[in-house]
Amino acid sequence: MTAAATVLVVDDEPRMRTMLDLALSAAGYGVRTAPDATAAWRLLQEESIALVVLDVMMPGVSGLELCQRIREHASVPVILLTARDAAADRVEGLEAGADDYLAKPFSPRELILRVGAILRRTSGRQPQRVVGTRRAIGDLNLDAALTLARRGSRDLHLTPSEFRLLWLLTEEVGTLVSTEQLLEAIGHDSDRWGGRAALRTAIYRLRGKIEDGPGEPCIVTEHGRGYRFVTPRRGA
Repeated sequence: MTAAATVLVVDDEPRMRTMLDLALSAAGYGVRTAPDATAAWRLLQEESIALVVLDVMMPGVSGLELCQRIREHASVPVILLTARDAAADRVEGLEAGADDYLAKPFSPRELILRVGAILRRTSGRQPQRVVGTRRAIGDLNLDAALTLARRGSRDLHLTPSEFRLLWLLTEEVGTLVSTEQLLEAIGHDSDRWGGRAALRTAIYRLRGKIEDGPGEPCIVTEHGRGYRFVTPRRGA
C-alpha cells in the first residue's frame, strides 16, 4: 500500500462521510466521498480508486446492488458497512462480492486496520476505473450498470423490462429491431400465446415515459417487422 491510495466512501449519512473522511485522511489515504450509488458510480468511472467503503442501507440503489455491479466490472476491493450484524446479512454481503464486512457502530481505527489489511493483500493490483456502460442519444441518457434512464433533467423510472427494450432499441439509432429480438429482451418467445400483445403493451408504456407527446415520437413502429428508435429532440 502506498500513501497515494484513494479510498471512496459511499454513505447517505453526511456525519458518517465526514467522520470516515477525517479518519482515512489522517491515516494517509486520499479520500473521495459520495452520498449515493449514482454519484459513487460516476466517481468510479472518472477516477482511479484503490478501495470502496460502502454503506449497505442506502435509498435507491442499495450498497449490495452497487457492490454487485462493481464486481461485474472491476476487482476494486469493497468493505461493506451496515447497521445489521446477523450471520445471514454477512453472508449476503460476501456473496455480493464484498471483501470485508463491518457492522455499525464501529471504531474508525478498526476500519483503518481493515482497509490497510485489504490493500496489503491486494498490493499487486493497480487502482482502477470502472468501465461503465453509458449511452447518450440527444437528451436521453442511459446507464446500463445502474439501469438508470434520464430525459433531460427528468428521471424516467423504467422497469427492468422497459430498460432492456430501450437499451436494445438504442444500440443503433434508426435501425429496425425485429419483434423477435424485442420479445427475447423481455423474456417472451415469439411463438408463445400473448407474447406480441405483451410487447405492444410494453412499448406503449415505454413511449408514455420517454416521449413528449404524439407529435414527438422516439419509437417508430414498422408494422409486422419491429420498431426503430429515432433521436429525440432536446427537451426539458
